[in-house]
Formats: sequence, C-alpha cells, structure tokens
Amino acid sequence: MIQLQKYNVDIVNINGYGIRLNTPISWLDIELITRYTSIEPERFDLKLFDIVDSTNNYLLSQLKRNTLIKDSTPVAVAEFQTSGRGREGRIWQCGFGNGLMFSICWSFEKGVSNLSGLSLVVGIAILRILRSYSIQNINIKWPNDILCDNHKLAGILTEIRGEVRGPSYAVIGIGINFNLSESIIPLIDQKVTDLSNVTGNLIDRNLVLGKLLSELYNVLDDFAYHGFSYFKKEWVSYHSYEGCEVDLIFPNGLAIAGIVDGVTDDGAICLLTLEGKKSFNVGNISIRSRIH
Repeated sequence: MIQLQKYNVDIVNINGYGIRLNTPISWLDIELITRYTSIEPERFDLKLFDIVDSTNNYLLSQLKRNTLIKDSTPVAVAEFQTSGRGREGRIWQCGFGNGLMFSICWSFEKGVSNLSGLSLVVGIAILRILRSYSIQNINIKWPNDILCDNHKLAGILTEIRGEVRGPSYAVIGIGINFNLSESIIPLIDQKVTDLSNVTGNLIDRNLVLGKLLSELYNVLDDFAYHGFSYFKKEWVSYHSYEGCEVDLIFPNGLAIAGIVDGVTDDGAICLLTLEGKKSFNVGNISIRSRIH
C-alpha cells in the first residue's frame, strides 16, 4: 500500500480483506498505440516505461550519446515520472496511470534560431485531437498550456539542441491529464482538470496517443517546411486570452500590462500597452478582465 501511495494511486480498502484501485487503469500498450496511428508504425521508435525519471530526460540523454535510431522518430512514453518537468523548472505532477506523459524527438535541417513558435504549433496538434472529442471551452494559453474552462488540462515542454545553422533537434514533452487521483490534485499549484471530468468518460490513452502521434508527425513536418507563420491564424483563433487585458509576468518577477493582440510570425505574444504595441518571447500571462 505504501508503494502505491508513493506513486499517487488512489486505493480503497475492501472491508479489511484487501485493497483495490479506486479507478481502474487502462494500461498503455505499444501494439494498441501503433494500431491507432495513421502513420506507418516503422516511422516511430516507441519506448514504453512503467517508471522513468522524465521522458524528456531519457530522449535528451539518448540524443547526447548519439544512440537514437536514425530514420525514425523517437518517442518515449511513461506510466509514471519520478521527476517530471514543466516550464521554468516547475514539476509536472501526475499519478501512476493518471495521464498521458510522453516525449517525441524531431530533427530539423534548420538551425536553432529557426524553431521559434514550435511549442505553439505543438499546442495546435493537441487541440485538434482533443477537440475531436467534442470537448467544450478548450483553448490554448500562450505559450504552451491547454485550458478547459480556464483549468489546465495539458502542457508542453520543448527543449532544443543543435547548431545555429543546423541541424537541430527538439525534444517535445507533452503531459495530458486523463483521470487525476484525489491525492495528486492538492500537490498542483494551479487550477487543473482532466479528460475524465470534462467528458464524463474514461478515454483510452492508447487511442489518444496514437491519434496525437499522427497529428504531431504531420504538423511538425509542415512546421519544418513553412515555419510558424503558416499556423499563426489558426493558433490565434484558439488563444483563450485573445483580446483580454492581461499582466505578462517575466521570470525576474517584473510585469507589464496590456491587451493581447495576436502573435508575431515567430510566436511572440503581442500586447497593446500604454507605450504602443509590443511583442515578447518570455513570460507567463495572467488575465485581468475580458475586453470582448
């Protein structure tokens, strides 16, 4: 029981005779995941872990050692991460089997400086798949959160490696909440929700991952060729805070107020401020009030 609690699994005592899971876990399965993709399975080198420190860390270490299989797209998936990471050093909290936690490594011929807006494009891929489940009020928050009714449903962590002129590599970590355990929610320092709550159903993680890998493959291929500007209009249509008065809070704690007015061709957020229209590549936005 102690081990189960360590992995934030909710359990129920059965009249003193034993324990059972409060909610059944639909286990991840490589065969099912590949069955649900529309891309040829051999295009992916899929690794599935019960427990790993971080799927991003795993692919970054393989990339550093040059041990990734060439001519395929590496993907690492885990039932549980002991050191899951989010943006700006945050911890990604999710119990064993509570969510979908995976990373994909994509190679680009272009240099690192040409990958601006990549996280935003990944958000589009996630939103396209989740919206196919008729989820209401689901949007993107700049730069990389997926929100449902202003509660975080999914997040993205993109880490870039490579040369200025190319080639370059992006390890893209994605976390989607499916059925958060009661013990994990108090550990998260923001409003969160999960697919079970917003749909009323236990959605098969294998199906979502299979469909999402296909969507990511196509979206990343288009991004490599066209860049972010190709997706900008669609992204803006998904942005939860478009036209809202917000505070943009920088890593050093300073902030600037303004009204969100789209993004640039490289994915920087645009604000209408007292000093005119400005764009920013870093920071977290916090809503003040809706303007229209």
